Amino acid sequence: MERYQHGICSAHANLGATTSALVQSRIEIENTHGYRVIPFASPQDSRRDRRKQLRQTITPLLANSRSATFVSHHASVSYHVTDLIGDHDHVVHFQGPWAEEAAVEGAPKWKTFLQRRQERKVYQSADRIITLSTAFKTLVVDRFGVDPDRVHVIPGAIDASAADPAITRAEARERLDWPADREIVLSIRRLCRRVGVDVLIQAAIDVVRNHPDVLFMIGGTGPLKSELESLIQQHQLQKNVRLLGFVADSDLQIAYRAADYSILPTQALEGFGLVTLESMATGTPSIVTPVGSLPEVVGPLSESLILPGKSADQIAIGLSEIFAGKRDIPGDEACREYVRSKYDWSVIAPRVLEVYRGSSS
Repeated sequence: MERYQHGICSAHANLGATTSALVQSRIEIENTHGYRVIPFASPQDSRRDRRKQLRQTITPLLANSRSATFVSHHASVSYHVTDLIGDHDHVVHFQGPWAEEAAVEGAPKWKTFLQRRQERKVYQSADRIITLSTAFKTLVVDRFGVDPDRVHVIPGAIDASAADPAITRAEARERLDWPADREIVLSIRRLCRRVGVDVLIQAAIDVVRNHPDVLFMIGGTGPLKSELESLIQQHQLQKNVRLLGFVADSDLQIAYRAADYSILPTQALEGFGLVTLESMATGTPSIVTPVGSLPEVVGPLSESLILPGKSADQIAIGLSEIFAGKRDIPGDEACREYVRSKYDWSVIAPRVLEVYRGSSS
């Protein structure tokens, strides 16, 4: 979400739109992005203090710019300032159902009840809502009773040129000290239940029986780390599955380029999957489960990138077919061109700006 917000602000600044972004940061942020960055609080502050500082920061901004459009990316923030917006247009980027995502991870019912109530207030009060996929438009209309005419489907985007490190796969592997002679599948995800990294490891048990040299690289941090480590040990997958931990932005593009494939083994509530674009922009095809928006994103490039299902058995079957050459997987340049032509900010940003200005049909 943070990368999406930064991308959209940069793209709109490049189009000449006056843009200010309010962010949580421990330090002052140097203004080198082409738009104004306003750190209103530290993530280490209490929730109460963050809400107070947010309101104090937003109030003069809105008062000094009567024509400004207020854009929000998460109901947990915008819920606390909806009373300040007044006559200003409010556009919400619906990144996902906050309460439902929490429920999948085991949050208590009282907490998800409060989250859902906050979401409903924000979405029903918004002038316009942008979803990243048709799947999530349907969700926000059905779950929260939003008028479908106020919901606009505009996919995510990246700076395709900047995302491509323009090196060979062999060079990328050499930089990361990854093996040169093994088929590598990369998954960059938060280590939580919804995104299916645990299911991917279960699938690896079957895959490596027939493809013993395959190496699964899983990058990210999260609450499932210890459970995943135990799962790898239990099934003696140490030679085939590596947990990379946090992957810095400076290494992310290199990691995607180094892999033969990336994979999103998502189990529920995938609103878009921006990492599919980040992978394909480097020339690495992205394999996905048929969950949420993922088929919408990769399907027009190749239906072969969509696995037959989301269970461990179905993921294993699909991967085995790919490794055996039974699926027609697009090559490096086809992946790059697909992202450049459909999902670059130069294509997507003008569409978002139309919705911000209320001129989109």
